[in-house]
Amino acid sequence: MNVLLIVPVILPIIAGLYMLRKGFTDRKARERYVAVNVIGNAVIVLLLSFFMSGSELTLFRLVPENPVMFKVDAMGGMFASLVALLWILCIFYAFEYMTHEGGENRFFAFYMMAFGIMMGISFAGNLITLYLFYEFLTLITVPLVIHSENKASTTAARVYLIFSISGATVAMMGIAIIAVTGGSTAFVAGGVIGGAVQGATALQIAYVCCFFGFGVKSAIMPFHAWLPTASVAPTPVSALLHAVAVVKAGVFAVARVTYFSIGVDALRGTTAQAIVLTASLITILYGSAMALMQKHLKRRLAYSTVSQLSYILFGLAIMSPEGYLGGMMHLVGHAIVKITLFLCAGAILYKTHREYVWELKGIGQNMKVTMIVFTVASLALVGIPPLPGFFSKWFLTAAAFGSGNTTLAVAGTVVLAVSALLTAIYLFSICVNAFIPGEGFDVKAANEGVSDPNRYMTVPLIVLAVAIVAFGVLVGPITRLMAL
Repeated sequence: MNVLLIVPVILPIIAGLYMLRKGFTDRKARERYVAVNVIGNAVIVLLLSFFMSGSELTLFRLVPENPVMFKVDAMGGMFASLVALLWILCIFYAFEYMTHEGGENRFFAFYMMAFGIMMGISFAGNLITLYLFYEFLTLITVPLVIHSENKASTTAARVYLIFSISGATVAMMGIAIIAVTGGSTAFVAGGVIGGAVQGATALQIAYVCCFFGFGVKSAIMPFHAWLPTASVAPTPVSALLHAVAVVKAGVFAVARVTYFSIGVDALRGTTAQAIVLTASLITILYGSAMALMQKHLKRRLAYSTVSQLSYILFGLAIMSPEGYLGGMMHLVGHAIVKITLFLCAGAILYKTHREYVWELKGIGQNMKVTMIVFTVASLALVGIPPLPGFFSKWFLTAAAFGSGNTTLAVAGTVVLAVSALLTAIYLFSICVNAFIPGEGFDVKAANEGVSDPNRYMTVPLIVLAVAIVAFGVLVGPITRLMAL
């Protein structure tokens, strides 16, 4: 039965390759083919995650001690399930959105293949396997970034490729040190090295290399520039890059290295920890400040992602069960919230061709569903209780104070508070102007002919808004599920 672990990896890849070769001339036939493959694969992922925990499958050995292998554990299953469920919503949304972009056969082929690659990352049983699929993810998503085939998308793809390959090279250096020092790259709760060599210089170097190498995809400063640049891609791709797949793959890899490879006992209190904590806090502030300055809606959301991803990295870098919980809570919450915000931005672009914040005055009176959902997601990202952002930030603050490090506690609390304030300003200003444009503004003239998109796009938005609220309501069970 363990051979089933490879199915959710190869099934979407084969389906995508078949679409590239055959193509579809009938839109409905293409949609049925894509929907059946994505939903079917998501069902397999959920079954594996919930009923085959602990299962392993070794494919082959690149080197004797470090095979390419898959393993289902709590963290991988949680991540795979999140990706699978959000991928379904993105696919249905993209069915309508991509009609005005063109190249649907190519787009959906690579979109499905990226799904399979993400399952390889989720179920990777060691660092070697994770790294292999991490590199594949870069290559398979470049055609999605460049989809529009114009100068801006070509430049974005080039920047994305350079940053990603460079980061992966640095991460590989760290993995090599871990393999030599620990003798294994396997994922084990608590790490394979532990505290026997606490503070060893080689391990600190390895961790910093892995943190910043994998952190390139998580847009850690100063390696963040590719993310705002990539916002020129079609909105379903932006949602993929900024919320579900690429950026979260980087965070996921950092979590694996910290808690399941090296282990926090070998890193806590070291210079390496101080470096990554400092980088995370600086990125949180920088991303929020830059988001506030952006007039282009998708670029504003992109810089918001730069900031929010470092909330997760900050929690992971505290290196405690509480920090891990706060980071994982924010990983899931941010994925749901940010994909919602990007899909709302895409709905606005699709219906109105408006890209800038100042163009959205009064739009909420015509695009009610879209802007109500945008507002719910904004409230959650700011951290208004009882929505997801509140609970993750609560756990992150508690973890900072529980660390016993006064400097960390004060700096972390101040940075999180300032970032939340900036987030409120750059998001709530959009929401307020959308519904209350101000006295003398002619809403009817400005938004004549504007309306919400059809159900292919609005139903996923509504489902996501419900999921955001449900996350807050069910925070108790979710907390128990994510805890170490």
